[in-house]
Amino acid sequence: MRFGHGSINGLRNGKKTASTAHRVSYALHYGDIPAGLVIDHICHNPPCVNPEHLRAVTNKQNGENRGGLDRDNKSGFRGVTWDRDRRKWRGSVYHSGHSIYVGIFDRLEDAAASVSAKRNELFTHNDLDRRAAV
Repeated sequence: MRFGHGSINGLRNGKKTASTAHRVSYALHYGDIPAGLVIDHICHNPPCVNPEHLRAVTNKQNGENRGGLDRDNKSGFRGVTWDRDRRKWRGSVYHSGHSIYVGIFDRLEDAAASVSAKRNELFTHNDLDRRAAV
């Protein structure tokens, strides 16, 4: 398994090949993966091969559809950290290689809502934020 993805080994033109199972599943159900695109797990479950849970996206879109928090997250909300100097919550969004400052907030919930709104403004494939906004 590579990054939690299942793999399938085979032969192509007499040479050993390996492919991730989710890419094979997508190709079997929808056809060739368009050049320059990757396969995103809508369900955030890397071993999943259910074609209904897979979609072809750009690397940027794949990165937007994150399913959880970073390991060192202490706020419980993606993009929200505690600013010790100001003793307030700080919001930021990482987009296209840059950290975008959202603001400083007294309340954790306000910081989380503002960060989520900024991601909804900038991103096209941030499914968890969009479901929470409904």
